[in-house]
Amino acid sequence: MSQRESVMQRSFAAGELAPALHARADTAKYTQGARTCRNFFVRREGGVSNRAGFRFVGECDSALAGTRLMRYVAASGSGYLIEAGAGYFRFFFEGAEVAVAGVPAYNIATDYVPGDLVAEAGVNYYCIADSTGDTPPNAAFWHALTGTTYEIPTPYALATLPDWSQSGNVITLTHPSHAPMELIFVSATRWVLQAISTLPTIAVPTTVAGVAGAAGALPYSYIVTAAALDTYEESNASAAAAVPCATPTPAAPNALTWDTDPLVAEWYVYCDPYGNGVYGYVGTATSNAFKDSGQTPDFNLTPPVMASLFASSNNYPAHAANFQQRRVFANTNNAPDGIFASKVGLRSNFGVSSPLQDDDAVTFRVAGNNQHAIGHMVTLPAALILLTVGGEWTVTGGGGPRTPITPSSIQADQELYVGVDLTVRPVVVGNSILYVQARGNIVRDAQFNQQVEGLGGRDLTIFATHLLERKTVVAMDYQQSHSIVWCVRSDGELLGLTYIPEQEVWGWHRHDTDGDFEDVCVVPEDEEDVVYVIVKRTLGTVAHRYIERLERRELLDGYVNATSFFVDSGLSYSGAPADTFAGLDHLEGEVVAVLADGNVLSDGNPSAADLTRYTVTSGTIYLTDEYANVHIGLPIPAHDLETLDLDVQGSDVRDKQKAVPAVTVLVERSARGFWAGPDETHLVQYTPQTWEGTATLNTDALEINIPATFNKKGRVFIRHTDPLPLTVLGVLPNVEVGG
Repeated sequence: MSQRESVMQRSFAAGELAPALHARADTAKYTQGARTCRNFFVRREGGVSNRAGFRFVGECDSALAGTRLMRYVAASGSGYLIEAGAGYFRFFFEGAEVAVAGVPAYNIATDYVPGDLVAEAGVNYYCIADSTGDTPPNAAFWHALTGTTYEIPTPYALATLPDWSQSGNVITLTHPSHAPMELIFVSATRWVLQAISTLPTIAVPTTVAGVAGAAGALPYSYIVTAAALDTYEESNASAAAAVPCATPTPAAPNALTWDTDPLVAEWYVYCDPYGNGVYGYVGTATSNAFKDSGQTPDFNLTPPVMASLFASSNNYPAHAANFQQRRVFANTNNAPDGIFASKVGLRSNFGVSSPLQDDDAVTFRVAGNNQHAIGHMVTLPAALILLTVGGEWTVTGGGGPRTPITPSSIQADQELYVGVDLTVRPVVVGNSILYVQARGNIVRDAQFNQQVEGLGGRDLTIFATHLLERKTVVAMDYQQSHSIVWCVRSDGELLGLTYIPEQEVWGWHRHDTDGDFEDVCVVPEDEEDVVYVIVKRTLGTVAHRYIERLERRELLDGYVNATSFFVDSGLSYSGAPADTFAGLDHLEGEVVAVLADGNVLSDGNPSAADLTRYTVTSGTIYLTDEYANVHIGLPIPAHDLETLDLDVQGSDVRDKQKAVPAVTVLVERSARGFWAGPDETHLVQYTPQTWEGTATLNTDALEINIPATFNKKGRVFIRHTDPLPLTVLGVLPNVEVGG
């Protein structure tokens, strides 16, 4: 005798679970998990949606492996994508390549500086060095652009592409093989790449001279420094001016002069009255003259001692960050555990004073019971977090969390002993850091715990170990608008982790395409955090590397809006009805999926009779009818969702024979053409009623009869192959339970 029961799965927030957990019905993760979650992503609310397609943006300048993506976020909040390749940076804004227009003609009499653009003999050029009269194509001063594509030359090879950190309109670029550099944003078509000098930016006062107020043999000597007009950054000290004299008085002061400078706000004067080489502050001047009437030098305020750092190989830093108004560099070949922090408010000034002042530059090395080469630095409100090969550290002032670091007050504590993968940039989610553990196959989080005033963390792959078994994470970034951490796996698959720590939610999902994912970068654009990827796609036998953009999953009834996009490496047409669609050269020879005016013409697997029609030839496909809104691209491999074995803690249902002859699928704003069954080899398609058109989105409980045999599993497998949306909120299997 069998009985019929309904057991509803109301959430998939735990994502895809490892086979080793398929007996753990005693955990909350089991009740919210899936056996398979492929090309579906876990929604913040707990359901799953098939992912949107990747729109083709452009082909990488080089087809070689190793090109990487960076981002720049402008003051408006919108961002630029940067393609970093061998010897160049290219730029993209809102899914389009940045191009130059209206470039002025070269003028032999004009003084040009780096960043300027000129046109000469039909070619656009980018200025790489100060130039007057050096007519393009002089390669010492000019870099030729390809057509209207805006790019700038760089010194980086694929093997030495830099780490990057943005503050304001400056991206700091670091790599152990190159002196650190700054990429400065001025406008969409004016980016300037320049070397970083750790010396003051303000010029040293020149021609300092003095006249004694009264003759004498006292060995008075003076030096002068300048304060920059905008930042009050103090310059290096001038050459000393010896003024032998009697003790100066108001009636007979020593008079000093020096050359004026319109970029100086004020000058500081220091005196050594004893001839021992130590200068103390005696006063400030607002013009290029000063009278010393016998002030007692303040030897607690002495001229800054400047440091020229990172000036030779083996002394180039690998990483940079910004913390407490200091720019911080770390990890040179000579000091892999070294930290170098600038003066407060002056990102390139590493000077100190004698005696030390609280705002002076800070330099120290991490001392622990292991090798602690610094792999990454992350700024949290409470501390600077150092992720090293030997563990995780917090750096604060001597007063603990949220206290300022100073040359005389530094506290560096090792909090965890896990270690970090050196090649994958960590991401920050709220007050949590997500990073790849050493050896590359575990993703962890770390949070600052106020109760213990230290870091606490956990393994986020513990419930999905199968996804990284004998594989590693090679790139990672965070999409805040959907609370998803995207990870590129070493075999070219894209993993997603829906992560909401305050709700104890983390669920993994996996995504594949006709090709291999190689890098991922998230860029804020308008109302969406946009996921960009580099994908290796092979046409025939030739490998190409494309930049593609994960489309916003915005669904409107009728599919007339271009954002309803469910094809990969795809493009869209919207305009007058047409039957011929060109511009598909990047898909030459490929069989494509086509959604036209809301109708699925091809899911990427057409019949033999239609194979030629949906194969791109000379960059074009030809349809039998005319359509006004068309999406064309590679079919997304099947969207698969499979439930775990039916099991309820405290019952014996797991051991009983079960059959599922029908299942009700709760969908939201979805198409109806999905398939369902007990496994992927026994599927039937949900058949809409004749009055249900494919251009209508449905929110309902859809019941479908599926093949059923008694076994101990009781699973439901859902597959979706059309380039249409499907969101599953819950699954209600109609279960017959036997003995």
